[in-house]
Amino acid sequence: MTEEREKPIVITKSKNKKGKIFYVVLAVLIVLLSWRLSSHINQVKKVEDQDDGQDGKKKAVVKNTIIRELIVSTTFSLEDSGLLNVLIPEFEKLSGYRVKVLAVGTGEALEMGRRQVADVLLVHAPEMEEKFMAAGYGERREMIMASDFVIAGPESDPIGIKNLNFVDAFLQIARKEYFFVSRADNSGTNFLEKQIWKAAGIKPEGRWYLETGQGMAESLRIASEKQAYILVDLPTFMKLSRGIELAILATDSQYQNLYSVITVKNLSGKVNEKGGQALIKYLTSEKAQRLIAEFSIEVGGSRKWDKQNQEGKQSLFYPLRLRTADSEESKEMEASLKR
Repeated sequence: MTEEREKPIVITKSKNKKGKIFYVVLAVLIVLLSWRLSSHINQVKKVEDQDDGQDGKKKAVVKNTIIRELIVSTTFSLEDSGLLNVLIPEFEKLSGYRVKVLAVGTGEALEMGRRQVADVLLVHAPEMEEKFMAAGYGERREMIMASDFVIAGPESDPIGIKNLNFVDAFLQIARKEYFFVSRADNSGTNFLEKQIWKAAGIKPEGRWYLETGQGMAESLRIASEKQAYILVDLPTFMKLSRGIELAILATDSQYQNLYSVITVKNLSGKVNEKGGQALIKYLTSEKAQRLIAEFSIEVGGSRKWDKQNQEGKQSLFYPLRLRTADSEESKEMEASLKR
């Protein structure tokens, strides 16, 4: 009987021993995890607090770059013209922000503002912009520059629209049912085209009216292939005209291409308000306005432009804030951007 009773006692001791080992291992793991977490937190804090030292500076720059990214949603026309390649690098140098440019149609750019996925908008459809602001999606809107719209088409101008105003030119195209290419992409250019058709009292439809649903570059290529007429902003046409067998046939001062910069209202807590304010301040400054005025494209004797402008460079954008910009104000702007 005694031997039979001793066996359970041995088994119990073995179980207790295994249980103790398990808890010791668990305790060690907890200590190690706590130490790793504490070490990581201290390291992060050290990087954040470190004001000098080469390694600290590098880490601070990386952290600063992430925080100071600015997302700008802009139109295809500004991207295609090349003007942003002049304006944005100068802003980045002055402000320290890293700008991410997303080129879309004006309608899509405004939609990105509504969805809070862009910080700043560069657009060119005043009526659409006014509705955007009235709906409470925009914080501040400033017109910064303008350019011309033109109607391009076959150099032979088979239906004779040369030098007509836009409404009369559209009327002639519709009457003759001659090929016309529309972007049909809810862009600023497409919005203006619809306004002109409306002013002409025409609802364009039929085999002659070609809707691409594409940007300006692809639409111009199709118009060139079809030898069709097309509404296009002058800077984009001049930039993309190489290889395009179309000529500028009509302009109309009544339909200017007005560009605005809009800072998006921070409704989600995700919009870079400070960066948006810095960019709008820069684009309305004398420095940026002069860069806009001086921006040009080599024309080089192209038959696609009037004879008086065939040689040399052609200015393509008109700054709207240059006359009111003050030199001292511009200096203050540059100083504030660097801070």
